[in-house]
Amino acid sequence: MGKFHFFVGLAKTLFNKRISFLSFISSRCIIDKTCVICRGVKIKSSKIGSYSYVSACTDIENAEIGKFCSIADHCRIGMSSHSLQYLSSSPLFTQKVNALREKWTDRDVFEKKDVEERVFLGNDVWVGSHALINGGVHVGDGACIAAGAVVVKDVPSYAIVGGVPAKVIKYRFEQRMIDRLVALRWWDFPVEKLKSLVPFFQKETTEEMLIELERNLLNNINE
Repeated sequence: MGKFHFFVGLAKTLFNKRISFLSFISSRCIIDKTCVICRGVKIKSSKIGSYSYVSACTDIENAEIGKFCSIADHCRIGMSSHSLQYLSSSPLFTQKVNALREKWTDRDVFEKKDVEERVFLGNDVWVGSHALINGGVHVGDGACIAAGAVVVKDVPSYAIVGGVPAKVIKYRFEQRMIDRLVALRWWDFPVEKLKSLVPFFQKETTEEMLIELERNLLNNINE
């Protein structure tokens, strides 16, 4: 099929003003209508949840990205690996369609690895500029990935990671608060409800604030 699926994707998103016509999105993607996709972004075989944005020149492949995620420019998410255990690391021997644009094989040797190497980003995840996330990595809700980080292992919820390879620098909150935030799943509440709660998002997250937020959401459920 070559690049045909990108032309089909362009036709599907052409009239969405939130998606730059200078981006490349394959027909095999599911992008929520509230997302913003900037110029030069390339997305293939991926799903992106509501109110997430992807900044310029970022590549995303074989990934599922949650709601309210902030992805900076020039990131690579879902990088495929080369065959280090095989005689050669060149894709000529293992991929029908490859970077060299020559066909030496009739089968994709690593086709079954797509499910194993799918990247999962939780909700409310921030990915800094020029960060790289390997295939198969799971990033928890509320995590932050520092600019330039190379993420090769799973990232816990609300962890801040950085470096090459990326390691946990610290956590955004104490574990008891993280457990409550993960259980609260504020990102799943109706948009109008979240708009009414904007003041809670404009101040530091403390024990007292979290109690008030939980009470507010609980009252909404009971009504």
